[in-house]
Amino acid sequence: MSLVSLYRQWFPLILLLVSEFASADPILNEDYMQFESRMTSPGERIELIEFFSYSCLGCYQLGADLDHWYLGNLERVDLVLVPIVNNRQSESLARLYYALVALDKLVNVHYDVFGAIHDERQNLWEIDAQRNWASEYDIDPEEFQRVLDSEWVSERVDQAREFTERYPISVTPTLVVDGVYWTTASMVQSRSRLGPILDFLVEKATLRREMLMEIK
Repeated sequence: MSLVSLYRQWFPLILLLVSEFASADPILNEDYMQFESRMTSPGERIELIEFFSYSCLGCYQLGADLDHWYLGNLERVDLVLVPIVNNRQSESLARLYYALVALDKLVNVHYDVFGAIHDERQNLWEIDAQRNWASEYDIDPEEFQRVLDSEWVSERVDQAREFTERYPISVTPTLVVDGVYWTTASMVQSRSRLGPILDFLVEKATLRREMLMEIK
């Protein structure tokens, strides 16, 4: 049998296998994990927590894709960003994050922080570097320092630390869906799979909520 004949014989089967693989549902313990004994998060919409760190290159690379997916799911999903806090460096970057929230600057400069660290190699976990960077964005250094040292920022950092320990989170980015299902960049593997996996987990979380309501 010629190679052309073999190709014609097996090509439909190859297409079928590729199609089934591409459309297959994500697999538990491969594409996502499930927390044991977790309660569904409060609120009408499904909660999606992104545990991230400004020092995490994967968070920088995945961020735009996650934002794009979220904008298409505003009616059913609440996105919550939580900076991971598990050492001195991550705590310093978490303080920077919440200071920008308090100063109402986060929306405009969130990805600029990533860029400063990963593209420009700035050590933004150091206070002096943070102050110098903030001044480039017309943020008064003294006001920035006051907010950075504020009780409000300290409380938010403590909460982020508690969240990091509660789940617990060891890598970033980690995406937690409704307090039950979670996945990481290494599980997602490619940016093109992020949306389908999140769609699948949000649907599972929605069905789980409906089942819990029926039990009640």
